[in-house]
Amino acid sequence: MKYYYTIKKIIENKKKFINKKILIKGWVKYFRNNIFLDINDGSTIENIQVVLKEKKKIDIGIPIKIFGKLKYKLNKKEIEIKPIYIKIYGKIDINFFNKSILQNKFHTLSKLRKQNYLRFRTKIFSSIMRIRNDLSFQIHNYFYKKNYFYIHTPIINNYDAEGAGNMFNITTLNIKKKYLNYKKDFFGCKANLTVSGQLEAESAILGLSKVYTFGPIFRADNSNTNKHLSEFWMVETEVMFFKLNKIINFSERFIKFLIKKIIKNNIKDLNFLNNYNNINIIEILNNIYKNKFIKIKYNNVIKLLNKFKKNIIIWGNEIESKHEKILFKYIFNKQIPIIIYNYPKKIKPFYMKINKDNLTTKSFDILFPNIGEIIGGSERENLYNKLLLRIKEMKMNIKKINWYLNIRKLGNIYHSGFGLGFDRLVQFITYMKNIRDVIPYPRWAKNIK
Repeated sequence: MKYYYTIKKIIENKKKFINKKILIKGWVKYFRNNIFLDINDGSTIENIQVVLKEKKKIDIGIPIKIFGKLKYKLNKKEIEIKPIYIKIYGKIDINFFNKSILQNKFHTLSKLRKQNYLRFRTKIFSSIMRIRNDLSFQIHNYFYKKNYFYIHTPIINNYDAEGAGNMFNITTLNIKKKYLNYKKDFFGCKANLTVSGQLEAESAILGLSKVYTFGPIFRADNSNTNKHLSEFWMVETEVMFFKLNKIINFSERFIKFLIKKIIKNNIKDLNFLNNYNNINIIEILNNIYKNKFIKIKYNNVIKLLNKFKKNIIIWGNEIESKHEKILFKYIFNKQIPIIIYNYPKKIKPFYMKINKDNLTTKSFDILFPNIGEIIGGSERENLYNKLLLRIKEMKMNIKKINWYLNIRKLGNIYHSGFGLGFDRLVQFITYMKNIRDVIPYPRWAKNIK
């Protein structure tokens, strides 16, 4: 019987497999002197060497299956496979290969994006994808251990959960017509791609107590920056009997758990990214994990910024990237996340609970160095009349979210939640400068390739 193992498992358990017959499947990454093959199967950044009995002509990039015996090299530390038989699958179009990003030379990240469908076979992108995969698993793992329920919220709805208005509309009507009668549309009304699963998650906690969602959301913002996508992934959680301080503390523990697991499980990929980015990513991540996050009120942030430079920001305005840089580089001079809380209500969504001052909300953002906001959350407004008043103040369509209001008719239990930008967290962990390089098929304005 021929036993198939991943290259990762073989390398990590080489003493177990030494002098035993094994079967591997993968792709030829390098071929030297027509006798030394380096094979990779995507399970690890490391290749495994295969030494042929005689010289052969084998194309780089070809899919291959090898059955052979695992042996130590002469140095008695590294391993190699002595093949018994080899099977090659298909052929390589050399002309296409030489014009592609798989050619064995340096390619810029922007060039890699032009051939998204081939990026998975590059060393840099496969490293990022392995980290992204493990991060996804650890998110589910964390919530599962905490007895949270994973729910699936709709991708299509007919309201704006954030009140921002920048949504993708979907229709089966003939868009060439000047007037569209949405009553005749597929859903009988105007529909759009979701900007959040939060409202549905809030309805779920009435029966499940604590839930989370993890899925794609869509924003039609024409933002051509290195931190924005039109389609991206969000982790959103809602939990009963949590007030603001409790959800803030929970979110900090959540992030630290994820970073600790990534360091433990992905050290080889992180070491590669260290060299690729010429920076000690592991030290940066350890710094996040080991230190208490900075926590400060919005009002005090405004004071500190204006003390640093007069009139740099007006109270009630958004804290922008330029302000974040000042906070990290000059005011706090630390590469530790900053939790800013009690934002003004005029810059926050309708569902956030308002403080007694009637000016600020029980809200918070967690800002990361070089990235900005990764988590945004709040205590939710649980009182029907106050929520209704806020919806009217923001001139929202009450009919469309009447169901959300009705939740407050079944008890006024306080609850809180947050949303985590998954792709931004991957970007921070991998230290990639552009968010388009941490997601398989990035979507942004004027790009859907």
